[in-house]
Amino acid sequence: MLRRFVATLVAVALIALLALVAWPEALGLQRAPVAALAVSFRGAAVLVALGLAVVLTAVGHVLLPLRRLLGVLALVLVAFAVGVSGVLVVRGVGAPDIPVAQQNDVTVLSWNTLGDSVPAQVIARVAHENRATVVTLPETTAGRARQVARLLAAEGQHFRVFSSSQQAGIPSRSTSLLVRTSLGGYRRVAGIGDTHGVPSIVVEPAEGQNAPRIVAVHTMAPYQPDPVDWRADLAWATARCSGRNVLMAGDFNATVDHFSGLGTGTGTLRTCRDGALATRNAAVGTWPTSLPALTGTPIDHVLATPNWAFTGFRVLTDEDSAGSDHRPVLARLRPAG
Repeated sequence: MLRRFVATLVAVALIALLALVAWPEALGLQRAPVAALAVSFRGAAVLVALGLAVVLTAVGHVLLPLRRLLGVLALVLVAFAVGVSGVLVVRGVGAPDIPVAQQNDVTVLSWNTLGDSVPAQVIARVAHENRATVVTLPETTAGRARQVARLLAAEGQHFRVFSSSQQAGIPSRSTSLLVRTSLGGYRRVAGIGDTHGVPSIVVEPAEGQNAPRIVAVHTMAPYQPDPVDWRADLAWATARCSGRNVLMAGDFNATVDHFSGLGTGTGTLRTCRDGALATRNAAVGTWPTSLPALTGTPIDHVLATPNWAFTGFRVLTDEDSAGSDHRPVLARLRPAG
């Protein structure tokens, strides 16, 4: 009787733990300590669960008195893996085709470059090949951003450069933003605060221009025992999506799970929608490049208000050797309606 009670207790505890990892949103814990990290690596969690199920099954064939309990635990792990795999498939494991840009399309490239680890020539090549209109570069210094702009200018693509640094001499405390001059004049928005530790940039079009406000985002990572700065950064990013015409891109250190409750629907910050989710690419990991894309975490995003339609999105997995631990993401948007 005692053995059965203990076995039931162990099985229930495992089910509760895995349910929390699979869907912390059910209890509003998606941005809570530990749970925020646990839900970040869904693809890796599937592989770990299946691996443990195989181990428990093998051990059960050796330890016969525990065979039934270990078999039940293995079935629970398999059910978890199937459920989480279903979430990944629904969100999209890759629909990388991006249509050719039309006249009024905007193409956004975002790449956390791990300080200045990615050469300017590589950034410029990726931006040029994909005909980027907006380039957000978390952890890229002003000097490196100007180098990129000069290389693009030599190709006939001219950009304005905006940069911010929260600590001189530490490239990772920088963020840069390049805006193609074809969008018109832009100016930096002041007096709206900033993200913690790593900066973000907000620019708006000059008076009379029908162009989007652009936000280059870099939030803190949720590594603190209680990640209050990270939650504040996500709240700051959410508040920036207060207009009717906003493009937002960068390293959010958050998946669409963490966005839950911050917007009007799944994968939204206020009214800004996630491009990867809209195009069935939201399960493709952008960090770290040392893991296969489907086992990494998708924390780099391009978002936009409903006046923009995402015509394509792609995680650029062919740049894993460029020097960064993040993969660049590319989104093409078209005015809706």
